[in-house]
Amino acid sequence: MGLDMYFYLQDKESKEIIEYSYYRKFNALQGYFVKHFDIENCRRVLITKGIILNLYSILNEIKYAPEKAEQLLPTCPGPFFGSIEYGRLYMNHVHEAARDMYHAQFIDFNKYHLYFTSDW
Repeated sequence: MGLDMYFYLQDKESKEIIEYSYYRKFNALQGYFVKHFDIENCRRVLITKGIILNLYSILNEIKYAPEKAEQLLPTCPGPFFGSIEYGRLYMNHVHEAARDMYHAQFIDFNKYHLYFTSDW
């Protein structure tokens, strides 16, 4: 049991689902979506290019100025949500998500929808 988060693509024509990225217990990312979209467990959020660029900007700023993490992307405590420390694990998640958001900018949004969902 724990916090699992997914970004997945859905082909607009065939409705096929393709996992794009997965995060385990990156509660700060969950907190971002709770704050901006008031999501409930297992609800999905359609991701726009604007959301991607916003997330990428935040993650990149934290990469180069980790002292801003608590202000820009605070941890989000919850049952089975994992550590709320701003240590190595948090920074590993930030680097991974920044890489994923960088590549997400180049998704063909004419062909795919990109969604975020989580389960805890």
